[in-house]
Amino acid sequence: MLTYIKPFKEWKILNEDSLVKNKKSDTKSTILIDGTSSAGKSWVINELKAVPFHKATDKNQWVIIASDDFNGYSPENEERRLAFDPPSIRDWAKGHDFGITSGIHRKAGEDVPPNPKENEYVGGPNANAAAWYMAQEFKCGGWNKVIFDDVTNDILNYIPNIKHNVLLHAPIYMLIKNIVGRNKEGKEDPNWRNPTKALDQYLEKYEATTEKPKENEGDPTTVFTKRYLENVLSDDIDDKKYIDDFIRELGVVGDGIKYYIKVKNEYRTPNLQLINIDSERKVYLDKFKEIVT
Repeated sequence: MLTYIKPFKEWKILNEDSLVKNKKSDTKSTILIDGTSSAGKSWVINELKAVPFHKATDKNQWVIIASDDFNGYSPENEERRLAFDPPSIRDWAKGHDFGITSGIHRKAGEDVPPNPKENEYVGGPNANAAAWYMAQEFKCGGWNKVIFDDVTNDILNYIPNIKHNVLLHAPIYMLIKNIVGRNKEGKEDPNWRNPTKALDQYLEKYEATTEKPKENEGDPTTVFTKRYLENVLSDDIDDKKYIDDFIRELGVVGDGIKYYIKVKNEYRTPNLQLINIDSERKVYLDKFKEIVT
């Protein structure tokens, strides 16, 4: 099978020998930077002077392979996905859906062409399909120093041997502050972030606890109460029902009780490296530099 990549200024063809060679990842430097939207991943990536893979000019520089490069239906992102979809599925996938999810549609009774790759897809209809395409770019792109940038750790389903699995945790008050700071231009700004979307991502990773967690398991420095959390969220979110539901799902139930945040047990991985973002944005950057070096 032939496929093409765009590591430099134009698409290049890879033959089967190149594909096999580039799939070997044991000698590559790999980092997964996981965290909610607006958690501070961009600050960390800037420390390595990394560039998006589709703008890179050197296979030995740090490149970013992000889910944002494959999600959505912009012409550029669709072109990147179609490059890894088998020819049999490209016409169906174009303007329709992620080609790798075709098996789900077929099982639902839709008339979908055969896809020899569909069994590689991990997860249900709402899983992060972009992760599969991120993995293909990593395996076939020839990059030696890669940062995976995502709001989930789904890339581990396809590349389980990522050397550094870094989870950036921003306390809720800081997360809201970051989002508000980015949203100064209003919803018309293409970079506008929905605070509830980031909070939904937060619930997938974290939960409240009354026991002070260890630093590699949660945030031992940020203490909060239900009332405090209500005040922080209500400053920028008008939907009171959403706030109440979020607080309940987080595990905060009693008034006057002091809570901490920890990573959910089901979200932890054996090599997870949790970094809690500090208000000065210095300590957590230093910790990240230690991991990289």
